[in-house]
Amino acid sequence: MGQGLKDLVLRASDARAAAPVHMITAKRAIRVLLIQPPATGGVRSLLSHVDDDGGEGIGYKPPLGLLYVASTLAAWSDHQVKVTDAQAEQRDFGDLVRIARAWRPDVIGISAWTDFWYPAYRTGELLKQACPDAHLCLGGPHLGIYPRETLEVPFVDSVVVGDGEIPFLYLCNMISHGLADNSLPGLHVKAAGGVKTGHDLFYIQGDLDELPIPDRTLLDIRNYGSVLGNDDYTTTMITSRGCPHRCTFCKLNFQKNVARTAESVVEEFRRIAALGIREVEVYDDTFSWSRSRLVAICEGLIAADLGITWAIRDRVSSQAADDETMALLHRAGCRRVHFGIESGVQAVIDRMKKRITLDQARNAVACARRARMTVLAYFMFGNLDETVDDMRATIDFALTLNADFAQFSITIPYAGTEMYDEALAKGLIEEDYWRAYARNPAPDFVPPKLIEEHADLATLLALRDEAVRRFYFRPRYILRSIGKLKSPGEFIRKARMGMQLAVSVYSR
Repeated sequence: MGQGLKDLVLRASDARAAAPVHMITAKRAIRVLLIQPPATGGVRSLLSHVDDDGGEGIGYKPPLGLLYVASTLAAWSDHQVKVTDAQAEQRDFGDLVRIARAWRPDVIGISAWTDFWYPAYRTGELLKQACPDAHLCLGGPHLGIYPRETLEVPFVDSVVVGDGEIPFLYLCNMISHGLADNSLPGLHVKAAGGVKTGHDLFYIQGDLDELPIPDRTLLDIRNYGSVLGNDDYTTTMITSRGCPHRCTFCKLNFQKNVARTAESVVEEFRRIAALGIREVEVYDDTFSWSRSRLVAICEGLIAADLGITWAIRDRVSSQAADDETMALLHRAGCRRVHFGIESGVQAVIDRMKKRITLDQARNAVACARRARMTVLAYFMFGNLDETVDDMRATIDFALTLNADFAQFSITIPYAGTEMYDEALAKGLIEEDYWRAYARNPAPDFVPPKLIEEHADLATLLALRDEAVRRFYFRPRYILRSIGKLKSPGEFIRKARMGMQLAVSVYSR
């Protein structure tokens, strides 16, 4: 273990007690199975591009959270680790049971997102029946909101809240000693007293460079691609954690920004290139919150000349939204930028506490287009105080931006967001249904109530479909898109996506 993170773990533990030896060392090597559960039975999406079976036409992305945890175990212990991504590998619950029985794990870790809480729950239930002596731990974004409800599930032995690499390593070392304790923040063990008081979580606040770079060979890289990409294989990367902004609809408003150095980021690009992968999607919530770091990353990639193209997610108000910075990003291989604009009405944007303007949106998209970037813009329908006229204005605004892609979604108020809390407080949502779902998940859950102040669900769906039709099925747009195709594989992916969209929005 790197000295920096060893010191971090010791300091975190000192908040409660002297660090036990199993925090740092294992008594024996154990077998660990990490699982991304299938999408089967997950929360029903209100996106137009999602298949009825839960698969997404946009392609699968590697589960970076699990890869970080697995790579940390591999780098800092002798534990044997196996990772299974049931979604990308098209595995069902029965497949996971067979894998677990064959692997005979001492510890099972399952990634839990609220959208996929039922399949995570069902996976855990079946694997605990198949491997009753294995310690079963759940981590992921869902646990940041519902740690107590999850640990109360009979077959769950522990939960990790926050950054999972260090708490899960600690857990595995602890299991190797045959012990149970709750001394490390973020790790809650049922046998050691359950969920601790307060909002007890673990976040790395120091140098992210101490974490091992994810080992992508733990999964089959051929399973991962994107309908937006030009190459057959795509991977993802995280260069920073946290977001400095506080949008009311976002669940990620609780972690301070921490970032990796440019040198670390460029080194990860080198390792990706060595695997033969030529496209990367950077999944930072906001890539360009530090201009100096952005410039250093770009200059490092230009010097490395790896032949990789990449994409970022950014704000229209960011420091990258000018011609000079966009041109630098393009020279460094960045070919696509995703902008969360959300609405074409300033009052609605302000209500979300988005802190952007429509002029900034126009400028950012125009700068990216001038730099020969592909642009994807995101919009939402059904926000607090948003009228039907506002939503139609959003569609009109989206068409004026000349973006290459647009995603129109219906706003689902999620637990842990300011929007959900306000809707509950105002009686727009009568029941805390996410907490009820966390306690008793059912397959194919549909939120029983959205924010329907000015439009019911049928109207929201009709507006979403109208937006998709008006954006994607313009003859001029179709001809322009065909002219940009670079490979047969890209044609097939985009044709499949187009057929999904057409079936979805023209079949109502």
